[in-house]
Amino acid sequence: MFWREKMSSRNSEKVFEYLKEKIMSGEWKDGEQITPEIQLAKELEVGRNAVREAIEKLVGMKVLVKKKGKGTFVQSKLIDLEFNNMLINTIINKDDYLDILEFRKTFEPENIKLFIRNADEKDYLELKKLYDEMISNKDNRDKFSYYDAMFHNLIAKGTKNTIIIKISDILSNIMIGHQKKLNLILGSDSGIKEHTLILEAIFEKDEDMAYMFMRKHIMRTIKDVLQVKNGLER
Repeated sequence: MFWREKMSSRNSEKVFEYLKEKIMSGEWKDGEQITPEIQLAKELEVGRNAVREAIEKLVGMKVLVKKKGKGTFVQSKLIDLEFNNMLINTIINKDDYLDILEFRKTFEPENIKLFIRNADEKDYLELKKLYDEMISNKDNRDKFSYYDAMFHNLIAKGTKNTIIIKISDILSNIMIGHQKKLNLILGSDSGIKEHTLILEAIFEKDEDMAYMFMRKHIMRTIKDVLQVKNGLER
């Protein structure tokens, strides 16, 4: 299993670099549809999952956009791509999930304070809606992981800080895949309890409690990841 995951990660990076070069070189222009996933997998001799992961990473970077029933399209401006490429190389382009969690441990508790100060009523309502979707899909790891990531991403959007939002968009798409694996092993009960406490503190506009609950949530996730990792290495 470990070998297959490493191979998949390398293939995903191979596809990512290929797609990035097509865009950076101007071969694929802004608004143009990219090569379909099946064809990319065949051309690059990799699995569909590797292609999908690379595309999702670029979607998170706001370089590509998926249009239902039509395909995936370039939507980048060169300066945005350069900036996001810097972020992906310095923060995200690592195999170890723990690196991302260590970053989130500081990043997200501070975000939650800014959310309470800057978010509008629509943000609060949307956050509650995402929480409800997590509850409704607690037994569906794919959907639960998606709404979990979107919950955290909306908190970033509610800060109204463009740099925080850009970083969070990248993180969210990377996190979904990792969360699916973790939820499969550990379930969703702990996550639901912690998100309930986080949401309650946000609606009470209690910055200190919200900060504490968010940090505890990520610290617990780090602990769980270490337990799983140690178990796999035995």
